[in-house]
Amino acid sequence: MKATTCRMCQSKNLKQWLDLGLHPHSDHFHKEKEAEMFYPLGVSVCEDCGLNQLTYIVAKEELYLKDYLYESSITKTASDHWQELADTVCKKVGLKENSLVVDIGSNDGTLLTKFQALGHTVLGIDPTPEATQIAIDRGVPTYQEFFTKELVIGMDYADLIVGTNVFAHVHDLNDFMDGVEYLLKKEGVFVFESPYFGEFLKGVEMDTVYHQHLSYLSLKPLVPFLDKHGMEVFDVEQRPLHGGVFRVYIARKGEREVTTAVHAMLASETWTFDQLESVAELFKDTMTELLQTVLNIKKEGKSIALISTPAKGNTLLNYSHIGRFIDFATDRSKLKQGRFLPGTGIEVFSDEELIKRNPDYAIVLAWNFFPEITENVRKAGYTGKFIRPLPNLEII
Repeated sequence: MKATTCRMCQSKNLKQWLDLGLHPHSDHFHKEKEAEMFYPLGVSVCEDCGLNQLTYIVAKEELYLKDYLYESSITKTASDHWQELADTVCKKVGLKENSLVVDIGSNDGTLLTKFQALGHTVLGIDPTPEATQIAIDRGVPTYQEFFTKELVIGMDYADLIVGTNVFAHVHDLNDFMDGVEYLLKKEGVFVFESPYFGEFLKGVEMDTVYHQHLSYLSLKPLVPFLDKHGMEVFDVEQRPLHGGVFRVYIARKGEREVTTAVHAMLASETWTFDQLESVAELFKDTMTELLQTVLNIKKEGKSIALISTPAKGNTLLNYSHIGRFIDFATDRSKLKQGRFLPGTGIEVFSDEELIKRNPDYAIVLAWNFFPEITENVRKAGYTGKFIRPLPNLEII
């Protein structure tokens, strides 16, 4: 459905600055080539509170309950990041041994295993059946449910609630925060991590626009939104994962002293609508350059493969129209192997296929993990050239 009001402040003053056309569900990897639905994909800014958000909303049941194959443990870089998050958060909030940690959008349980190892009781909540089963098999107690206030009524109160790459995926943010407020102990802390809009602009990361990412978060819109729920941001940190995320520490108003980092970030968020439109044009120019590069390679009779197939890679493929020139794709995730990419129908193989066929070029769609991915396949024997599509097109 078309978004007509801001999900944080309910204003109707939404102004679109990015239009990527029609796209399929970017995480729906098909078992067989099949007809699929395409939906409008674009971003508007709320002219009242400043939240950037999708122009069109796909039902959450369509996005998460059928073949949602993302795994948070698939790279060492990500796994190391989750360890750092657990260590840092426990120290910063002063978490006592055997505290209850609840992870909303817990995926395959990787983050919660880090908290378990630190001596805490954990509970995961996640709607996706594939990831939830992996977590349970790992010994991480997990509810396969969407997080709502109704769900948590009667649960034990949490000392810490975490949510990584989930807050931006929620449409009904008021119900979400009502649930957090209910579940959290009076002195408890809610920590979420999400791609930061400032880095999104700096890195021209419009490939990270897809239907699961409903909000493109910055700090300013959060302040009045959280105030309505009797809560406030008391600290904020930035980390390089996923092209640049921010880690937001939230507590009930007055429970924690607000740090200078919060004030500094708020003061830095000064982008204008003209700047947003300029970055959108830069992304379009980069995608045109990528298409021309791929065309030139194919004219030379060379082969091109894809390494890694994240959701954002499918936004890039479907917007740039390079999919028809790709020979095959590979991914470390066994859940994706043997399936077909949404929109383009490219078959996904294991990374061993890359070594076996040794294409002339390999486009690294998960460019945020470029060093780790390229090092791994080089060591395995791949001798072709790498293409990094963003933030600047490079052939290495």
